[in-house]
Amino acid sequence: MGLLDFLRRQKPAEPPPALGADGLLTSDLLIDRPDALAEIDRRLAKGQMTAGQAEHLNRMARDGYTVVDLELGPEVFAALGADVERMWRDKPADVAYAYHSPLTRFSDALEEHRRPSCRIADLHSASDAALDLFLHPELAALAGLIFGEPAVSLQSLYFQWGSQQALHRDPVHVLSWPPSHLLAAWVALEDIGPDCGPLVYVPGSHRLPYYQYEPGRYTFKHGVYGDAEVRASEAFDREQYERRGLAPVAFTGPRGKAFLWHHSLLHGGSLPADPALTRKSFVIHYSTRSTQKHVLNTYQGWSEPGRQGEKSSQVLVSDRLIERGPVAGFASPLAAGKPWSPEP
Repeated sequence: MGLLDFLRRQKPAEPPPALGADGLLTSDLLIDRPDALAEIDRRLAKGQMTAGQAEHLNRMARDGYTVVDLELGPEVFAALGADVERMWRDKPADVAYAYHSPLTRFSDALEEHRRPSCRIADLHSASDAALDLFLHPELAALAGLIFGEPAVSLQSLYFQWGSQQALHRDPVHVLSWPPSHLLAAWVALEDIGPDCGPLVYVPGSHRLPYYQYEPGRYTFKHGVYGDAEVRASEAFDREQYERRGLAPVAFTGPRGKAFLWHHSLLHGGSLPADPALTRKSFVIHYSTRSTQKHVLNTYQGWSEPGRQGEKSSQVLVSDRLIERGPVAGFASPLAAGKPWSPEP
């Protein structure tokens, strides 16, 4: 049995994204309800959230994102930067990196691999500074209010340069169940200007219908679909937002700002006007503790010492939680996981 077959056994059949009477997306989340703004006001009046949290939820409901100032001290950025340098120097086997490709253990890294589009996966398992962001209490509390139940941090990604990804929606590529139980936060680790390839997003696009790759199929099958399907989905999304008068916007500003977005918000990474500029950032994906019992990843590596022969791959699963009071997140499958088995 393959990995995709295993995942299908663990999850129900994929449901179509629900559309409301207005033809726009809805879901089980408070912020997607027709009465979201009134319900947020009601819960604020009952003391179930602070005024600041209510403001963030209102913006999530209207625009599909909000911005949180984490008020991080300079020591946080220095420590995280030092830990990234340590990864490239020491090349630990329990941390991985990737481009638009499967994850590779750092023990197989070469200096020339450190280039634009590279991302470090689950740095929080090897960096205390990254773990502090992964389990940031303000972000976790907001995610819990949006979900309506306790949140859990699924994975982290560190970027030194911009991702240079086309506009996309996370549930098309990131596994969560149900798809609405997925949020992400992008934290600026340096001042972000317009020339470094900043994060781009389409305000209000979180309510637009999804592209169907096949009848009833809204997720992208890697290894099955190709460039034609990618181009068709991008054209569909572009027609949807342009017809409603929406347009992409670049996220710029000082370091320490966190951009928290709805699972269906169209977002990506623009091309840098100046390729010499970095765009250091840290991304956290969130889901709900009641629905997410483990995380898994596929890792590739060289089958022979000295990088001879062909690369092999291994699927690892982690069900170990790192907890700080009410905040929790999964340890990396590579650092704390076990080999995946297709048996239930």
